[in-house]
Amino acid sequence: MKNSNSLNRNRMRPALIFALVIIFLSMPLQAIELKGRTEFSGFFAVNSAVSGIVSGVYASPGQLVKRDDVLVKLDERPFQANVAAARAVVTMRQPIRKQMLSELEKAQELYDRDSLALVELQNAENNLQVAEGQLAAAEAQLQLVSYQFNHSIVTAPDDLLVLDVNTHAGRYINTEVSDQVLMLLANHQQMLAIAYLGPDQWNSGLVGKSAQIDYLGRKYRGKVVSLDYRRKNESNNPDGFELRVLFVASGEIPANMPVTIDIQN
Repeated sequence: MKNSNSLNRNRMRPALIFALVIIFLSMPLQAIELKGRTEFSGFFAVNSAVSGIVSGVYASPGQLVKRDDVLVKLDERPFQANVAAARAVVTMRQPIRKQMLSELEKAQELYDRDSLALVELQNAENNLQVAEGQLAAAEAQLQLVSYQFNHSIVTAPDDLLVLDVNTHAGRYINTEVSDQVLMLLANHQQMLAIAYLGPDQWNSGLVGKSAQIDYLGRKYRGKVVSLDYRRKNESNNPDGFELRVLFVASGEIPANMPVTIDIQN
């Protein structure tokens, strides 16, 4: 009889544990108040796609820039010269190709009348192929140098805040040697509020929850966008699981400022 009761209890134990887990997961999350800090939601390292000498810098740290605003210009004279030279070659090659096409048509006509040897017709075909290849290569070179000329002006990729400027007029930018960051910009419209949860606070159900950010008495609405699954335990970071709340600040809050985060049920 004792063995039977013990067996029944062992059978009931997994079902009881499963029921407790279901009840725990279905329980509503309680509101959580956390102390955190602000951070920009995105950073943009701006560099140049082409090499050249900086002729002008048109933004400074702390400045707000709009999409397509000019940030840096390279000396345009070498690029203009390359475009002019490439365009001249295209202009020179176009009539040559036209002439070779006309000669092939005449050769084909004579060949059809049995007035021209096959080898002469093949020579005319080869001459046209060479002329077409030379024209195509010249047009491709013109496209390349035009691309380089267009990218000698570095513009802002979006409405952003300039954080750092790492270049100056007269500096040579060599893209073949290294990827030199000219400016560091940040998204100051959308911010992150970052906090660290203890092991007893971690819950994957927090992701997607609404949150309220309090900065010096000003309230902002946001949403939990991520929660780390790996606990940070580094000297330069607080101990815990990093939680990030995205909210619209409209440029009213700098980074690394203390905030209070209230995560709603």
